[in-house]
Amino acid sequence: MIYFFVMNMPRSRFVLIALAVAVFLSLAVASFWCLILLAAWYFIVLKLSGNQNVALLCLALLAGDYTILDTASSGRMDTMSAALGFAALAVFLNLRERNFLQSVAFSQTLVALSGLTHPMGILAFLGLLFLTLYFDFRRLSLKIVGVAAIPYLIGGAAFGWWIAQDFEAFRAQFINNALMSGRTGGLSAPLSAIWREFIERYPHAFGLGFNSSGHSGPIYLKSLILLGYVVGLGGILLIKNLRRKYFPLLAVWLVYFVVMALLDGQKETPYLVHVIPFYGAFLAIALNEFWQRKLLPKPLLLAGVALFLALQTGGMALRVRQNTYGNFYRPTVEFLRQNAGASDLIMGEAGLAFGLGFPPNFMSDGRFGYYTGKRPRYLVYDSSVELSWKESKDFAPHLYEHLPRLLEDYQIVYENKAYKIYQRK
Repeated sequence: MIYFFVMNMPRSRFVLIALAVAVFLSLAVASFWCLILLAAWYFIVLKLSGNQNVALLCLALLAGDYTILDTASSGRMDTMSAALGFAALAVFLNLRERNFLQSVAFSQTLVALSGLTHPMGILAFLGLLFLTLYFDFRRLSLKIVGVAAIPYLIGGAAFGWWIAQDFEAFRAQFINNALMSGRTGGLSAPLSAIWREFIERYPHAFGLGFNSSGHSGPIYLKSLILLGYVVGLGGILLIKNLRRKYFPLLAVWLVYFVVMALLDGQKETPYLVHVIPFYGAFLAIALNEFWQRKLLPKPLLLAGVALFLALQTGGMALRVRQNTYGNFYRPTVEFLRQNAGASDLIMGEAGLAFGLGFPPNFMSDGRFGYYTGKRPRYLVYDSSVELSWKESKDFAPHLYEHLPRLLEDYQIVYENKAYKIYQRK
């Protein structure tokens, strides 16, 4: 029935329904920047493929993607940075033939904003640099380079002024955070860093590794989503005409993949929002090729797409049903509010600050007071604290030994499936 419905639906109505579904999913679970990301990828794929069906399929796949929606709804800056970066690629690709100077000015401004939002904006910078050299190397001039540099000069000046307001705070938050736990270790061991993408980041993100606080259920089924993306990437690489046609997209993905592997030794899963859209595009392109060349029965392809989307939305529905905010986060915050005095230092993951109202007696310290010598009255332990502690075993053994010794002076006074609150004896 799905096959009959799709094949007999008027094209204009199909477009409207696809866009409505994409907007609904994004507004229901994610945020404004998720919409920008989706729009950017619609125009990227539409420009490179020249096929509205492929662009719409990519839009549908990304609108329901579990990782994208989860990252966008987390309140982190990753989705904003990624959306600005992808918007830069979309603007450049769609404007370069009509007005090259404007395409450079607008796209480089978006990249500069992406970098000011998060250091992973370097991915968009390098991706845009490749596309510029690949398509328009002969059109470059000193004027073009000068125009491209203006957003970075303005952004750099503003960033420098901001740093100057409190350099010590910047060093503690930004520089130390960038160097902690072997985060940049991939630069000295690139092959190991790339290999760890396959054995750490992707298994963790797709249900085969460490789970976040309070989450349970058949999370391993997320690995089937990864399998779908592997099929898409494999299709692009193995089919000669696709490999040639989409070489620029493949090259930019490779730049993103390698650079992220080298710069993020902690293998943070939220950073996948920078590369997952490539996989959604590859899958849409491959599925369209399978359809056109009749490499697989069309009902089977439709059933596969339906199952793929069901896994994504099912995972998000499970997250909503578990309600970790209401069942675990909020009770933990309420316990601290009722029991911790104004002078009682609380130490835990940064997300607790939102529920507590950013009080002066709260501190997020991944070193657990090792360097500051501070000993909290209450120490909140969850999966992020545990992960930080486990990572320190290889990169900072002294921190790995410090936490168990520290907890000898504490006792558990509150506990649920996601959090443990330790009180100093």
